[in-house]
Amino acid sequence: MMLRGRLVRFRLSPEGKVALKGLFDRSTFSAFVVWTDELGAWIVLGSKKAPQVGQSSVVMLLKWDYFSTAVVDYKPERPVQKPPAGFVKGQRS
Repeated sequence: MMLRGRLVRFRLSPEGKVALKGLFDRSTFSAFVVWTDELGAWIVLGSKKAPQVGQSSVVMLLKWDYFSTAVVDYKPERPVQKPPAGFVKGQRS
C-alpha cells in the first residue's frame, strides 16, 4: 500500500521521539504525504489534503526510522468480474 497522496496518522518511533523532540506534542500526529523516497515520507503538517497546483507548501522529511506505525483509511474495491477461462461449448473460431 502506498502512503503517497494520503492523509496518514503516524506514530513516532523511540528514535523519532528523540530526534523530533519539541516539534510534536504527542507521539502520534496526522500529515498529508506528498512523496516517498528512499529517505522517508515527505509530509505537509496540518493539512488534510494535497497542496493545490501552483500553490507552494512547506514539506518536511519524516525519515523511515522516525516512525514505527503509519495508519491510513482503506476502502476495499469490488473484485473485477472475469469470464471463466477455457473454451465455450459449441463455438468455433
